[in-house]
Amino acid sequence: MKTIIKELTIYDYEDLKKDDELCNDIYQEFWLDDPNNINPWADENLDSFKKFAETLNMTFDCSLSNSENPDRSCYIKLKPDYYLSNKDYKELLKDYEGNDLFFCDVLKTFTLDLLNNKQYDVLCEWTANDLALEIQNKMFDLWFQDNQYHFSKESFLNSVESNGYEFDEDGNLV
Repeated sequence: MKTIIKELTIYDYEDLKKDDELCNDIYQEFWLDDPNNINPWADENLDSFKKFAETLNMTFDCSLSNSENPDRSCYIKLKPDYYLSNKDYKELLKDYEGNDLFFCDVLKTFTLDLLNNKQYDVLCEWTANDLALEIQNKMFDLWFQDNQYHFSKESFLNSVESNGYEFDEDGNLV
């Protein structure tokens, strides 16, 4: 039997803050190139969208990626209940709390602001579809903004600091 002892240089959060090149290399290797690195809030974000649509009695369908940017297959589709009025939607949102995540509050505020616009005073099939389109576009933007933040260097460094991660010179977690 033969025992080989290898000496490793270990880098932590403080080392990454001091050395941009080292930080960029480990950020690329550990964070960006890892196919298993997805936004940990993805499921909760999707649940927020579904709960919001359900609250407004809208059908919800989507196909979203876990990347920073949408591809051609990504979409969110809402179909409104054409029998609901502006007043009905406001009433549905009055006590809406969602699942206590950021997206819920943003969507509630955004939608109430839309409903206060003159163009949505009276809802018919066209304006209800326009309202649903505005909301689904907001959801789409929120999804990819959150993913962009997750893959940012700032998010990487926050994760390294809060989890006490340490790396070897090849960007491997030790």
